[in-house]
Amino acid sequence: MLHTVYLGLFQYLMDWLQGFLKRHGPLEVFDEVWKALPPYPGLLVPKKAYLEVTQWQGKEMRNLGQCVLGVLAVALRQPGSAQLIPFKRTRRCVRALFDFNVMAKYRSHPAEKITYMEDSLHTFHNMKDIFLEF
Repeated sequence: MLHTVYLGLFQYLMDWLQGFLKRHGPLEVFDEVWKALPPYPGLLVPKKAYLEVTQWQGKEMRNLGQCVLGVLAVALRQPGSAQLIPFKRTRRCVRALFDFNVMAKYRSHPAEKITYMEDSLHTFHNMKDIFLEF
C-alpha cells in the first residue's frame, strides 16, 4: 500500500519538477545530465533522454528514483541570485521525499527511524509549496 502511494506521489512530483525546471530554465541541463549517467552496478543506464520518455515502466521508475536527486542537484547547481532560494527549497523537498522512501523500505522501524521518517515528511510538506503553481 505504502509503495503504491509513494509511486503516485512520485509521479506527481516528477510532473511538478518538470514544470519547475521548465519555468526556471535548467530542464535542458537536467535532460543532458540524465542522458550522461554512467553505468553503475544495479543502475539501468537510461536509453532515452528524460524528456523523450512518454510512459514510465516500473524498472524505469525505480531507476529514476535512484538517481533523480543527483541529476537534480547537478541541474540546479549554478543558480542566479533570484533562483537561489527556489532551487534550495526544491532540492530539500525532493530529498525529504526520497529520504522517507528509503526509510519506508526497511523491514523494521524502531522509534528513531519513525522520528526520522516523520521529520522527512514534515520537511516535504513544508517545502512542497514551491511546486504549487505546477
